[in-house]
Amino acid sequence: MEIRGTWLTITNSNVFNKREHIQKAMELLAKTGFNVVFPVVWNNGLTTYRSQVMKKLINIEINPRFQDKNRYPLQEIIDEAKKVDIAVIPWFEYGFISSYLAKGGKILEKQKDWAARDIFGNDLVKNDFYWLNSLDIQVQEFLLSLFLEVIKKYDIAGIQGDDHFIALPSEGGYDAKTVARYKQEFQSQPPNNFKDPEWIKWRADILSHFFNRFHREIIKVNPDLIISMSPSVFRWGYENYLQDSLTWVNWRLVDLIHPQVYREDIKAYQSEITRISQSQFTQEQLSQLIPGITIYRKKPYYMIKPEELITAIETNRKLGIQGEILFFYEGLTQNDELLAKTLQSTVYSQAPGKFDIKEIKNKNSVFTQQRLNPYNYVNLSTNKEIEPDPQFSLNLFDRIEAFSQGIAAVRIGEKWGYIDKQGKLIGRIEYDSAAPFSEGSAVVKLKDKYGFIDMNGNRITDIKFDDAVSFAENMAAVKIGNGWGYVAKTIDGKGQFTIPAKFVEAKSFSHNLAAVKIPETNKWGYIDNSNRTIIPFNFDDADSFANGVAAVKVGNQWGYINQTGYFVIQPQFEEVGIFAEELAPAKINGKWGYINKLAEFKIYPEFDFAKPFSQGLALVNVGGKWGYISR
Repeated sequence: MEIRGTWLTITNSNVFNKREHIQKAMELLAKTGFNVVFPVVWNNGLTTYRSQVMKKLINIEINPRFQDKNRYPLQEIIDEAKKVDIAVIPWFEYGFISSYLAKGGKILEKQKDWAARDIFGNDLVKNDFYWLNSLDIQVQEFLLSLFLEVIKKYDIAGIQGDDHFIALPSEGGYDAKTVARYKQEFQSQPPNNFKDPEWIKWRADILSHFFNRFHREIIKVNPDLIISMSPSVFRWGYENYLQDSLTWVNWRLVDLIHPQVYREDIKAYQSEITRISQSQFTQEQLSQLIPGITIYRKKPYYMIKPEELITAIETNRKLGIQGEILFFYEGLTQNDELLAKTLQSTVYSQAPGKFDIKEIKNKNSVFTQQRLNPYNYVNLSTNKEIEPDPQFSLNLFDRIEAFSQGIAAVRIGEKWGYIDKQGKLIGRIEYDSAAPFSEGSAVVKLKDKYGFIDMNGNRITDIKFDDAVSFAENMAAVKIGNGWGYVAKTIDGKGQFTIPAKFVEAKSFSHNLAAVKIPETNKWGYIDNSNRTIIPFNFDDADSFANGVAAVKVGNQWGYINQTGYFVIQPQFEEVGIFAEELAPAKINGKWGYINKLAEFKIYPEFDFAKPFSQGLALVNVGGKWGYISR
C-alpha cells in the first residue's frame, strides 16, 4: 500500500461550494490514483460541519458560507469519497489559531482570557493570525471537544492536526497563568528571550504532554482511528512553534506524520527529505513518514513543474517513503488537470492499494492496548491510590516500574522518564532506558550512550558511556570503548572519573570492594575505591560481596570467599547465588537447592532453578512452572 493524499481547503477553492463539485473532485482523485483525502473542518474560528460546541460557544453552528444552503459538507465528502474507495481524514487546519485578522474573531470576543500573550502582554499575533493560548488547559479542552465531536458524529478514517495543532508561536507563553506556573516550578520569571533553549523546551513539553492526553482521549472513543499530524519541519517547527514532533513519534502518539517539506526548488526538497528520513526516523518509524509536498499556491503564484513533482515522488520511494500528501487539491485541476494527468500516466500509474487502517494502526497496536488499560498505582502503606499531579495523571503512562527511593521509572511509547509518589514528573520523558534510583542517582540511556541523573532529573555526568551500572557506595562502574572503570560521586553530587577504564569487566562496589577482570590474564580479583588490589586476580569469575561473602569461580566450580580472600566454602557447585537470610541458592548435579554458610544443603536440591530468599520466600522453578517456597 502507498499512501497518496491531498488537502481540500475552503480558501482559493470551490470544492465545498456544491455537492457536484465534491463529487467531481473525488472522481478526479480516484482516477488519478489517490486513496485518502484531508478536508478542512476547522478554519478561521468556524467549522465546515454543524458543531454544537461552536453553537454553544459563539452561537454559530457552521461557517455561514454553508448555513443558508442547509448543507452538510463533511458528510457529503464522506459519502462521495466512499463511492470511489477514498478514505477521509478531517483536517483541523487552524488548530490553536483563533482567527486571521479580525482581532481574534468571535472566540476571543467571547473568551478574552483564552488569548495567547507575548512578552508585552499583548494578544499574540503572528503573520496576522491571532493565537489561542495552547498552554491553557481550558483552551486545550476546547480543541479536544471539537475533535471528539467529529469522531463521535462521523464515519471517518482518522483526524489530523497540522502546524497550528499542536503548536504555539515561541513568542507566546507570557500570559498570567503560564507565568505563575513557571514561577511555581523555578521560583523566577520566564526568560525575556522567547528563544531561550530551556524556555522553549519547557513550553514544548507542556504541549507534548497535552498531545499524550489528547491521543488517549481519541483512542478511548475509537481505538481504530488514524491519528495524523502535519507539523512544520523539525527543528524549525520546534524553535518557532514549540512543535516537538520527534517526541510525538518516539512517544508513539502519531500513526502518520506529514512534515510540511514545502520547498519550491526540487534540489532543496531532495536534500531536506533525505535529511529528515535518515536523521530523524528509525527504520521502524519510516513507514509513518508521509511528507507534505506543496504543488500550488495562488498568491504569490506558484505551481510545481510536472517533472519536478515526479522527481520528488521518485525521491521519496528511493528513500523508502511510501507516500506523500499534496498541498493542495486545486493544483491538480490547473492547466487542464496537467499535474493530475502527469501523475496518472507516470508515478501513480499503478493503483496505490486500499487505504488500510488496520495495517497503519498495527505499528502502534501494542501501545494502543496498553493505553486502553491504564495503570493505577497503590501506596501499600495506606492502601490508597497515589494522588497524581492533575497535569500528569498515572493513566498517561504506558508502563510504571516499582518505586525506588520514592521515584519510579515510567514510559510513554519508546521513551522513559521518572515520577515521584505524587505522580509528578522528574525531568523529561526522553531516555531509551531508565534504571531504578540507587544512592540518589539513576543510570539512563540515550542514543546508545549511558549517563547518570540525580533525583531532580539533572544530569550528574554527560551521557557519554558505552555502558554503566548504578552507583553503589558512591562508586559506579562505567564502560568506555572496550574498558571498564569507575566514576565516583563528588561532594557537589557530580560524577568524576576516579578509576581508569582499563578492566575487561567490572562489578558494583560492596563492602568497599569491587570484582574486576584484568586483560593480562583474564582473571578476576577485587580492588578498593582507591584502585588498590585487595584480593589477587586468581578467579575465573566473581560476584559482588553480599552479607560478608562473595561467590567466586575456580575452573568450573563455584565457592565463596570472605573479605580477606579466604575460602569459607570451597569451590564445589555448578552455579550459586547470593546469601540472603542465611541461605544461598546452589546448583549441584543439575538441580538447585539452598545451602548455609557451612555448605550444608538446608533445602534439598530438587529445583530446576532457584532465586535468593526475600522476606522469608524464594522463587523456584520446577518443570517450567514457577512458585514460592518458604524456609
